[in-house]
Amino acid sequence: MMLQELVDRPLEARKLWKGMEPPRIVLREECGHAAAELFEDGTFFYIKDGERIRHGFSTADTVDGNTVSTKTAALQSREVTAVRDCLGDGKRIVSVYREKGLTLRQELTLYPEGELTVQIFLQKDEEAVRSRYMVPFFAPYPDASGKALFLSLDQKMLLVPYDNDMWLRYESCVPAAGRPSYDVTAIYDEKTLEGMVIGALDFDVWKNAIRWNPHDARSVIALCGIADGGTHDVCPHGIVEGREVASSRFVLSWHADIRKGLEHYGDLCARVRPARPWNSAKVPFGWNSYAALGGTLQIEHWKQAGEFMKESLPHYADADGVTYVNLDGAFGLDHERIREIIKEIHARGQKAGWYAAPCNCPAALADFPLKGTGLTVRDLFLKDDAGNVLPAADNTVPFDVTHPAWEAYARKNIRILTDLGVDYIKLDFLSHASVEGNHYEKNVTGRMAIDRVYRLLEEEIGRCGREIFVSLSIAPLFPYFLGNARRCCCDSFGHYDDVRYVLNALNFAWWTNGRLYRYNDPDHVPLYHSVIDGRGVSTEKEAKSRYYSAAISGTVMMLSDNYGPAGDKDIIEHARKRAKAIANDEAVNAIARLGKAFVPVDLSDGVTPCYTLSHEGRHYAAMFNFSDKPSRLSFDARRGGLPQTGCFADIHGGERTPYEGSIGLVLDGHDAAILEIFP
Repeated sequence: MMLQELVDRPLEARKLWKGMEPPRIVLREECGHAAAELFEDGTFFYIKDGERIRHGFSTADTVDGNTVSTKTAALQSREVTAVRDCLGDGKRIVSVYREKGLTLRQELTLYPEGELTVQIFLQKDEEAVRSRYMVPFFAPYPDASGKALFLSLDQKMLLVPYDNDMWLRYESCVPAAGRPSYDVTAIYDEKTLEGMVIGALDFDVWKNAIRWNPHDARSVIALCGIADGGTHDVCPHGIVEGREVASSRFVLSWHADIRKGLEHYGDLCARVRPARPWNSAKVPFGWNSYAALGGTLQIEHWKQAGEFMKESLPHYADADGVTYVNLDGAFGLDHERIREIIKEIHARGQKAGWYAAPCNCPAALADFPLKGTGLTVRDLFLKDDAGNVLPAADNTVPFDVTHPAWEAYARKNIRILTDLGVDYIKLDFLSHASVEGNHYEKNVTGRMAIDRVYRLLEEEIGRCGREIFVSLSIAPLFPYFLGNARRCCCDSFGHYDDVRYVLNALNFAWWTNGRLYRYNDPDHVPLYHSVIDGRGVSTEKEAKSRYYSAAISGTVMMLSDNYGPAGDKDIIEHARKRAKAIANDEAVNAIARLGKAFVPVDLSDGVTPCYTLSHEGRHYAAMFNFSDKPSRLSFDARRGGLPQTGCFADIHGGERTPYEGSIGLVLDGHDAAILEIFP
């Protein structure tokens, strides 16, 4: 066919361009709301409630440069079996392909609730296989046979950061070639909120990502083996080797409301590996030293903060009236004096917390000896294949956490804290444990390394025989099983940009609360002044909004101002006054004690100003004015999951305002309100 004939006969041209007629369906299987169609060209379609959602295929690479793909390999066998696992009773389609001496087994599992999981397994003829890149789900450029959403130029993809270091934020963006979301994403219409969640369910071997194809912007790749700037890596992903190498499982799940879809994904993760239990079931309230004092901390500050909360903040406490008094980054203090103060804290009915960062160290301390080992700190630094120490991430160098001397070092540091009697441990810079490099123990990926670190720390904390609250500070979102809480963002202080920053994490990760972690930690809350952030004092409206942002986050409530005895007397006086005015608010603290994250009304760019919660028959809304001038805010009640008509009032009481369809009010600049909604 000549070029002019192609122009004159577009249908034939399109067929020739694609190379074939649409592929033939060779198998269709259903399980409840979910179904899958498998095609003769090695692709499959995910179907929910009879509608085709998105199609794709699977592929994997070996380290020696070979690739096997379900689109090009020869099908060897296929069978369908019933399965029962932690996700439920399902139906599994197992297809085996061979290409270039490689065998690829693809397992598609359908579940009655409507989701499909895909996992692949790679083998090599008569020898171990080595891989650092597997793609369970490769979705090519979409067409009209699937959901129209995927053809839209306005579709949004949630970009989930790998961890919370260096002030990373969640983003909602239109298709952008090559951009990744780590471990999970949602692709959705921000107006209707319909969309699909794609997320990994395994986090012990591979670093996972979902990204736009760098060469085809509306093609999406769910992959195992990412290692880039977002994961703080300069080395390639570690090699996974074995007689058979398995990818992570990925789940595909379509929802009319993507917010429900993300919550459902969190529920699925918790079925695979439950969150760390917190038998106390009480939201921690307390004080953290870092923002208040940083390196100027003295033991007497710690003691004074505990006394101030006990004597001056009677309504600032957990449901049992308990507060935590927490040291943060406090090194070089006298342990015997600390032991004495912990006894005093316990005698007052309070609890004590401290800090550990076992996976990293500043380069300046490289030549310090590790007592009893004959080694220096430098000997524990992780290196690349050429023997060079890896560059610092966030000013500290990662340790090789597979080194036997590191294990002894980490266990000793945790035992110091538990033996002192602490009730709360903040674990920091855990992302450093997952950096790729040339580990002491070979064939260990970064995810394997951090999984081992978490299991070791879990074991060591558990050996003390009492319940200790574990809050992860700088840490990946996944894995999650070590922490009762995880800080939802990086260091946050008391100004209005901090309010927006904390709410960005709530806006896009509220669903982790009560699922991956018992509580989302909105970081410490300086209500007046921080020695760390360098921006001076906060206004009263900023402080109120910052406190409210913490109260609706899930939550861990940690004040962080200097209450004396040493320091600027004016700052101490005003910090005490501000805390009494804001942190003593019983109505707000009652909301915080629920331990429930409010749900965003919208999933639009940046951060929404409106959030809602329905809990045990009661309804609430939180609203934040991001402007520095008085503004009217409103939202659609139905979109917020609230009754369509009713009335509302501030949680502190006052006149009830009727509404129909939408809820709105005027707020002063940088002000916030929490409302109760009455049907």
